[in-house]
Amino acid sequence: MRAAWGLLAAYMALGLALNIFLPLRSMEQWFRIFLWGTFLRAAAFGFLLWKSPVPFRFAGMRPAPFLAHAALMLALWSVLLTQARGEPWGWGERALALPAVLMVGLFEETLFRGALLAGLAARFGEGKGALASSVLFTIFHTRPQAVAAWPHIFLTGCVFANLRLRGMSLGQLALIHAGADALFFFHGKESASGYGSAYWVFLGGLFAYAALTAPSTGRAPARGAPASWPWPR
Repeated sequence: MRAAWGLLAAYMALGLALNIFLPLRSMEQWFRIFLWGTFLRAAAFGFLLWKSPVPFRFAGMRPAPFLAHAALMLALWSVLLTQARGEPWGWGERALALPAVLMVGLFEETLFRGALLAGLAARFGEGKGALASSVLFTIFHTRPQAVAAWPHIFLTGCVFANLRLRGMSLGQLALIHAGADALFFFHGKESASGYGSAYWVFLGGLFAYAALTAPSTGRAPARGAPASWPWPR
């Protein structure tokens, strides 16, 4: 758990430094930084595999419910991305982006829904642990998202935490996470300049999804919690 907290602090300090000393000026600049960041994420993921008390696995939720949850999350994010504008990403850019977004999913799910969620849920109970890990997931995203994007980042984190508590594995969550990120590269390069009706449909859908999957706020870890979690069952 200490290793996860240290990694989170180091990563956020790096993000803050980049915001100050290398402010984003174009989507092309962001894309280059995003691709180079794959190496850093790969190193961080390897560190978590070594240090995290929660083993990384793909086996977890049964295929049918996993695919249903994946389809629902991707459908919701598709609603948001229909508002993207500007020229589309090229096929070469998409080919480079796909392995990069997979590494984002692997790293962030292992950190937030792995070690951090396990420790927070063991200490505070499932509901509070899920909320706390989602707050950390939100403030972690300081770049390139503006603070205005934090509501849907927070709700997405809540859904992922709830699905983890319901038995979805880190590997399964990483695939859904990567799929949602990959959708960005199949729309326009620029985000919508304002919040249209599609955004509120998306946000309302995420809120309902998070509410319907939420655990009881004060409950201790469920008896059926994943066996890989480092708490007594």
